Amino acid sequence: AVVSTQSTGGYVVLCVLSVHWLSCLVYAALARTHFYGGLVWNEWFFKLISSITLVLVFFNIVEGRSRLRWAVYHSYTALQNLGMVLYWYFNMESHPWYTNALIGLVVGSTLLGAFISLIYYRLFHPSRTPVMSLGKVRPTLDRLKAKHLGEPDCNREEMHVTTI
Repeated sequence: AVVSTQSTGGYVVLCVLSVHWLSCLVYAALARTHFYGGLVWNEWFFKLISSITLVLVFFNIVEGRSRLRWAVYHSYTALQNLGMVLYWYFNMESHPWYTNALIGLVVGSTLLGAFISLIYYRLFHPSRTPVMSLGKVRPTLDRLKAKHLGEPDCNREEMHVTTI
């Protein structure tokens, strides 16, 4: 979408990416992150770097469920990509043979990316128990904490991990 829009000339891509980055910066600024324990400049540096990263890919910068934030981010990005392709389409002097293919590629890759992301979060995210496991693959968080802190494990049951 960026390349096709830039081919029509002008500062449209720069403006669109600037608005996207500013919206990511506002999101990061409003997020209640606490990575540096009250060190204001370090926290703002983190938010600045996070906003630059959020232009390219979604990642959760705040603890908790991220389903709504994920949906808003991908909807915003999809609308932005569609808007840039439509701008390109309506500002072309002629429509070469690859016009429809490029529109399909942009829309298809956006949908494919969202679908793959959904599959990842649904099946493979570390917060979920793996669907296709042959045994207990990971202990509970409490058991991990107890093991790390050297506390006795009151729910001691044999765990086995099956690797493929």
